[in-house]
This record gives sequence, C-alpha cells and structure tokens, in this order.
Amino acid sequence: MKIALFIPCLVNQMMPEVAIATLELLEKLGHQVILPAGQTCCGQPMTNSGCFDAARSTTLKLLNAFKGVECDAIVCPAASCLVAAKENFHEFDSSPEAQAVINKLYELTEFLHDIAPIPAFTKPFAHKISLQLSCHGIRMLNLATPSEQMGPRFNKVEAVLANIGGIDIVYPDRRDECCGFGGTFAVDEGAVSAKMGKDKAQAHAATGAEYVVGFDPSCLLHLDGMIRKQQLPIETRHIAQVLNATL
Repeated sequence: MKIALFIPCLVNQMMPEVAIATLELLEKLGHQVILPAGQTCCGQPMTNSGCFDAARSTTLKLLNAFKGVECDAIVCPAASCLVAAKENFHEFDSSPEAQAVINKLYELTEFLHDIAPIPAFTKPFAHKISLQLSCHGIRMLNLATPSEQMGPRFNKVEAVLANIGGIDIVYPDRRDECCGFGGTFAVDEGAVSAKMGKDKAQAHAATGAEYVVGFDPSCLLHLDGMIRKQQLPIETRHIAQVLNATL
C-alpha cells in the first residue's frame, strides 16, 4: 500500500523516535511511505482553549497538506492528534476533498489491526510490558472496550502485540483510568494532572513490567516525566518502537 504519514507536531518536536520507528515499521512491512510537506498542528490545543479562529487556520493548513495526495491511507502514530484532526477537518471544511482525506485517516494501531495486519514477527521481544490504554484511543477510536462499557470485550492493541514471541502483556490497576495529561488540562489544572500522572505511573510500575507501552505519545510523554521524577523502575515505549524491534 502507499501510505502518507501524518506526524503531529508533538511527535516531530518532542518524540521524533516515534516517527522514525513508524516509518521503519511500515517500510519493513512492504509499504511505500511518503511524508507530505506542509504538515502542522492538528489544532487541538487551540480548540481545547476555545481559540477557534486560530484552530481554523492551523487545521486548514494541515488538511491542505493531504488534499490531492495520492495514497491508500494516511497513518498517524498518535491517537489524540488523529481524533482532533478528524473532528477539526469536519468542522472547518465540508468539501468532498476534505471528506476524501478524512476517509483515509487511520491511527497506527487501528491500521495494523483493521487494514493491514502484520503477517509474522521475525524477532522476539522477551519483556514484560504494561499497556497504557489512553482515553482518546479507546473511547473515540474504539481501539479497546472501555471499562464502563457493557457487552463483548475487544482490544486491538493487545491483539496486534500478542503474537510477538516472548512478550508478556499485563495491565495496571484501573487499566483505562486517565493518566492526567488531557492536552491543555495539564496546563490549566497542573496539580490535578500531576497527581493523576503520578498515580498512573506508580500503577504501571507496580505490575513489575519493564516498559509502559502505549499508542499515544502525549500520554507517554506525561508518564515518562512522572516516572523519572519518582525514579520508578520502568520505562516508556510507543507501540511502533516495540513492533519495529520485532521485524
């Protein structure tokens, strides 16, 4: 498949290793990967803060970077940014060209589960990992069943990782409780956000896992700060980094 990478500004500026792992992973799987020029912020910080005029100009610049790009899918390694982009594209541009972009948008885990599953893993990952089920991914992209929902259970994140040789997947207590990042919530309610982050980091460390593994870089960035501040014996990894290491 021909894939256009959507690399959010947070990943580009603060976690470029996630973008590199995503590119390498997709290329190892045989996909043709391109990076359209002109990408910028999804507009989430502005919409969260009520700055809709600023959000509009930023969002439309991002949308225009993908309009007319010849590809089969647009893949993003950040669930929160992908959700914001989808919502803002709908809000600010109702054209058929915008809808064509929206129809091709996939979060990385979603793409690897629903569209192009990994056929086989060539290397083991003999580590215990604690999965971080971030809010946007499970409640707005349906990557896993949230704990408050009744009925059949599913977990696309675990399903993508489960066939890796040697991997041991565990969960923290209150497995899908928010880590406290929440975009501008971490700025507006810093003390509450920090307490939630500390609690979540401690819950992951209490599992005895070597790594916290998640699909949302913003949450992993928040947790990494809390882990280092408390000197907890665990590290963070994006799912792209784990998958890339096994191919």
